[in-house]
Amino acid sequence: MAEISMQYQSDDLMLNSTSDGLSVEDQSRESNEDSDILRGFMNVLCSLSPGDPKLSKCLRVLFELITNKYRETEDIRDLEAALIFGVAGAEAAPSDHPDLPEHFQALSFYFTEKYNRAGHLESLEDALKYDLAAVAATPEGHPDLPTRHRGLAISYTDKYKRTGDVDSLELALKYNLLAVDATPEEDPGLSDLHQSLAVLYTYRYRRTGDLGDLEAALQYNLKVISVTPDEDPRLPGRQNNLAVSYNERYKRTGNVEDLEEALNYSLAAVSVTPEGHPRAPGLHQSLSVFYTEKYGRIGDLEDLEAGLKHSLLAISAIPEGHPMLPELQHNLSATYTKRYRRLGDIKDLEAAIEYDLAAVNATPEGHPALPEHLHGLAISYRIRYRKTGNLDDLEGALNCNLKAVANTPDSHPDLPEQYHGLAVSHIDKYRRFGDLQDLEQAIKYDLTAVAATPEGHPTLPSLHENLAISYVDRYQRNGDLQDLQTAINYTLTAIAATPYGHPQLSHLHHNLAVSYDDRFKRTGSQTDLEDGFKYFLLAVAETPQGHYNLPERQQNLATSYLHRYRQMGNLQDLKDALKYHLAAVTATPEGHPELPIRHINLALSYRDWYKRTGDIQHLEEALKYNLAAIDATPEGHHELYHMHDHLATSYDERYKRTGNLQDMENAIKYRLVAVDGTPEDHSDFPALLNNLAASYISRYRRIGNLEDLEAALKNNLACIAITPEDHANMAGWYQNLAVPYTERYIRTGDLQDLEAALKYHLAAVEGTPDGHTNLPERHTSLATSYTEKYRRTDDITALQNALHYRLAALSATPEGHPDLPVRYQDLAVTYSDMYIRTGLLRDLETALKYDLLAVNTTPTGHPDLPGRHQTLAISYDYRYRSTGSLQDLADALKYRLEVVAAVPEGHPQFAVAQRALAESYVEKYKTDKDLQALQSAQQLYRVALGCKIATPQDLWGISISFMKNTEYFESSDVLYVCSTALDVLPSLLWLGSSIRNRHETLLRNEVPNFISTAVTIALQASEIQLAAEFFEQGLSTTHRQNLQLKHEPVNLKDKFPSQSERLHHISSLLQNSNHESSDLNVNYNLLAHERQQIIKEIRKHHGFEKFLLPPRYSNLCFAAQNGPVVMLNYTGAQTDVIIIVSPSASPCHLPLADVSGSVIQRQVETLRSALKKLNIRSRNKQPSSDAGTVKEDEFRDAQHSLHSVNVWLWVSVVKPVFLLLEKHGITGGRLWWCPSGPFTYLPLHAAAPQKKSTFIQSYIPTLDTLIQANLKQKSMVNGNNVLAAIGVSQTLVESGIWPEIPSVKDELDNVTKLFGDKVQQLQGSEASVTRVLEAMQSTSWLHLACHGEQDSQDPLNSGLILYQEKLNLGKILEIDLPKAKLVYLSACETAMGDGRLTNEAMHLAGGFLTAGFQGAIGTLWSMPDMDGPKVAERVYKTILGEDGVPDVRMAAEGLHGAIQSLRNARAQPYRWMPFIHFGI
Repeated sequence: MAEISMQYQSDDLMLNSTSDGLSVEDQSRESNEDSDILRGFMNVLCSLSPGDPKLSKCLRVLFELITNKYRETEDIRDLEAALIFGVAGAEAAPSDHPDLPEHFQALSFYFTEKYNRAGHLESLEDALKYDLAAVAATPEGHPDLPTRHRGLAISYTDKYKRTGDVDSLELALKYNLLAVDATPEEDPGLSDLHQSLAVLYTYRYRRTGDLGDLEAALQYNLKVISVTPDEDPRLPGRQNNLAVSYNERYKRTGNVEDLEEALNYSLAAVSVTPEGHPRAPGLHQSLSVFYTEKYGRIGDLEDLEAGLKHSLLAISAIPEGHPMLPELQHNLSATYTKRYRRLGDIKDLEAAIEYDLAAVNATPEGHPALPEHLHGLAISYRIRYRKTGNLDDLEGALNCNLKAVANTPDSHPDLPEQYHGLAVSHIDKYRRFGDLQDLEQAIKYDLTAVAATPEGHPTLPSLHENLAISYVDRYQRNGDLQDLQTAINYTLTAIAATPYGHPQLSHLHHNLAVSYDDRFKRTGSQTDLEDGFKYFLLAVAETPQGHYNLPERQQNLATSYLHRYRQMGNLQDLKDALKYHLAAVTATPEGHPELPIRHINLALSYRDWYKRTGDIQHLEEALKYNLAAIDATPEGHHELYHMHDHLATSYDERYKRTGNLQDMENAIKYRLVAVDGTPEDHSDFPALLNNLAASYISRYRRIGNLEDLEAALKNNLACIAITPEDHANMAGWYQNLAVPYTERYIRTGDLQDLEAALKYHLAAVEGTPDGHTNLPERHTSLATSYTEKYRRTDDITALQNALHYRLAALSATPEGHPDLPVRYQDLAVTYSDMYIRTGLLRDLETALKYDLLAVNTTPTGHPDLPGRHQTLAISYDYRYRSTGSLQDLADALKYRLEVVAAVPEGHPQFAVAQRALAESYVEKYKTDKDLQALQSAQQLYRVALGCKIATPQDLWGISISFMKNTEYFESSDVLYVCSTALDVLPSLLWLGSSIRNRHETLLRNEVPNFISTAVTIALQASEIQLAAEFFEQGLSTTHRQNLQLKHEPVNLKDKFPSQSERLHHISSLLQNSNHESSDLNVNYNLLAHERQQIIKEIRKHHGFEKFLLPPRYSNLCFAAQNGPVVMLNYTGAQTDVIIIVSPSASPCHLPLADVSGSVIQRQVETLRSALKKLNIRSRNKQPSSDAGTVKEDEFRDAQHSLHSVNVWLWVSVVKPVFLLLEKHGITGGRLWWCPSGPFTYLPLHAAAPQKKSTFIQSYIPTLDTLIQANLKQKSMVNGNNVLAAIGVSQTLVESGIWPEIPSVKDELDNVTKLFGDKVQQLQGSEASVTRVLEAMQSTSWLHLACHGEQDSQDPLNSGLILYQEKLNLGKILEIDLPKAKLVYLSACETAMGDGRLTNEAMHLAGGFLTAGFQGAIGTLWSMPDMDGPKVAERVYKTILGEDGVPDVRMAAEGLHGAIQSLRNARAQPYRWMPFIHFGI
């Protein structure tokens, strides 16, 4: 008969048929021969010669004697010896010997026994060979033929089980059916044949999935049971086989009644089998499998414990070395694995691995059970890897899977399962290392497994589902939606093939829900969200309470509730999310491998609760569970990075609430741990970089360290670089990349950063499908960028775009959504901007409406409530200023008080909150003269300015706010604010930005107005020296920065050479931080930050405490060592003059009461009008009426206008200065003008009537410029005296109309004659930018005769028109010329400057001073070509003097003489007025 025992492998039951129906085993003959008889037969055998008729008989008897001994000893050596004699006996017998068929059958049986012991295929082939011989030697109708047919069927069955050859299975069925057909109904052996037939139908069902085969097997088993008496010893085995059939049908249909039947028959089999019976281990094992199957369905731990108990009983009943032992060890391992998965006790997992290893080690190479045992060991290694993250286990699993596949024949029915196991190992490896090749291998093997499985096969749904999981992984890697759709299709196919009520259905529904959820995250489709939610609910409903899979399904259902809440804002969804997350954690025992991830997900729910309610206790709960997740995860585990990243998020949230710096540091620490512990090609690596960037941004916003901002940008860019363009997360990465660009724009004012932010925000929106859950947020971010652009450019279109996207975000956000308050708040801000732009009160009312909605929908205690109170207060403040409503003022004050109360010191918004409240108190004082309110405002301003973490922009804004109300505060307070603000100015004008951006920052932040106001206030307080210091700090700020980059004190290099070298190197690099020549590979922001840190270090040294700080008056006064310096400070209301008479005298203050802003502007406009009428922009244009270029009446008007401007300047400005100097005994000599504002445009030097013009007048952009020039002169008395004379009379430059300049050659010839052989001359085509720059480097004196141009739109583009190109101001500012002395710019508009940046000396003469020249001669506007040679000749004659040694200090005197000559010759004012001298 055929006995069916159970094998358990990877949640699958398999039959193993062994034959026990042959006569040798059935009769269980007792051998009477002892060892002496055996030796006697051996002696007889030795005496027989080949061919002796007794030889065959003797050999066959020996075969029978030794096999009897083998059955007693189970020593395989006895079996091998018996087979040697048996084969020899068969070969020695005549072919027609009547006993030969029976002997063949016996040989087959023992070869099968040998095969079962050793697994060698040769033994199986021998068994089959002798079975075929036995059948062939048995005539038709012989009574033993059915038995021999059945023996042959068993051998074919074994071959099928080994090779998977379906033909062998069909032959087994054929011969079994022949045996049945030839056996009479009344034959007692018929039931054995029916039993064997049931086994074969079961195998074919497992191969083809044909339910008819399974029903046939069940019917034959039922038939066998029906004819087996209760006392029959075969009954337990037959009950067990019937149980197997019922279990197979349960697994196919999910009908739990079949499982109960299986358990009942298995229990019956065990109950009637005495302990010690040879069948007992197999029966216990089968019962273990059925209990485990029931546990898988119901989840009752008692069933699992029963399964483990019977598996242990099976093992305990088998001696060491028994051939059945590896199979039982293998099955016991699977049961321990089940319990580990339920309870998480690592001891169970270690036991599983121990038994798996024992099973593999006890199974010889080539044995048919080896692949299954290897597969089981791979599963155990894989589970331990997922628990510990130990890479050895990952490699062990992969190696076992590879070996299992290699040992499984191509057509074997188990091959698909082995391929899937290999696929899973590749998936695990991919998830650890992120190597896409592993993922592709996984998909390949899963596809192979599916292709090798026939349609309708019961394992096909499971294989389809496995394939779906691989496609989901690939989708998550590359973002290809087609992969996700393929996964959904395979899962739907699996569901369609699975009967209703089947236990696998809940698993399939769960996985389908996961795929829909993934697609929802990508597309934002509400349909996908609801489909996912529906299947999550279904999966949980289909899973019994207590089932080991229930916690995982509850967890994912909770996540789906969370997604619904985030999409719709329904609080009930958030409550349900928390409920199911708590249920999942509660049902997961301590030590369970899935507990950490369930803690993480529970923390997510608590974080969302915190964001909704603002209750910090919920945030503390989130942190608690994040920490618990890490504590439960062993070091080195591959999921630990995930835990650290989530913990960082909770710390980040708590930092935002409390402002505790340690929380922020913890967040960054754990983000870095997560990044460092993740391979760069891992699929999660981009997300980790993105999160790290976000934490760096948080710290930057708190501390203002540019290194953090640059680190954020670097990580965001790296995230983008390693993510495929069409990846699902790319839109989110773009949005996040825009953040550091926006922050850097706010910090540096670099418009390129704002454009980059806008570009990436647009890309994020364009990459997000309509209806996507993230689209409103991305619309909001895009609107923010448009708002910033509007505020920078005043482009109304940008503001309209901002409003459009704010409204789109609001319309897509449902009622009750947690993001709704912030949508209201953002919209309120935009309507406020609209109100400021249009002045329409309806825009302000709309802003107020949304502000109130934002506040009213934000719970009390919420961390965002202070910010919403602040914007509401701003709207009330605007309305108060518009309508004068005192209630609005009271409301603004009320909400700002609440903000200050809620924002602790150390919070990033602390200083801003203090300032806003101060403004409200000032307004209150204005209305009711409440001195307490004014005192409160004063204190708040001081606290705000003293805030250590306030940004330069915030501090400057606070200062501007204060300065608007200076009349209400004591002068000491005002001067304190001015000093504090000016200390911030270098950081505001960030050296890491280009000069253009720094200029924009000056204008945008109203720096010139602030400086002039500060100077005026200091003068009003009689602090003239302080006023001079303020004045100096506000002049040519960018030029002074460039000079600082080029020069450093010599004593620093002597005392601290290392720091000096570092500072010099960084400063040299920073000189290139402008758009023309900046190196894209150099991070100028980080360089500027590093330079700032070095300077802080240097200031710690004794004697260097004031290193590179703005000079004090005690130093500035030395600008007047060679003559008085006159500073003109202009505000819109008045003009003040500060005169430094000499270093030893006290400075003088001369108020010019009649010189108001409107008066000055009229004079400037008169001058501009006159120049326009004279049309003298180009050097060779002659404005005389004879030239026909200017009408005679316009010429007269222009001359009159020039005269009137000069008269006004003399009477109102210059004469009062001269008179004051006269009182100090100064009536002539050198005098330096240091103008500001519109005075930089007026010809102060030309105002005095000729007879009164006793001073040799020069200009300086700053006092320090003159001081440094004097110091330089002392150190280079005998420097290089070579002059570079450069002339371009005709140019090929096409960016304007540049007429020929005929006098250039004469001018250069005159200069050359004077300097003799010390001239390097470049004319015409020789005058390229490159050669001119080289000449500047090699000479000390420079003369340039050519066209010049002042670019009013872009001052840095102002330049000298050379032969083929323009030498622009931006390029000149980069040069460092330490040996340079004088540059003579015989060109137009070389000292005109920029009308917007009047204090910045943004002209060519100023640029050459910054490059290193001690002095410069230029023109305020165009000069007549005919005057160029004459003026130059007079200047150089004076410079060279009688000894021919040039002296740069004589240049101003030479120019003064040349102008006087022109005036003496009665030249028109437009000819001599434009010439001016700068510097020493």
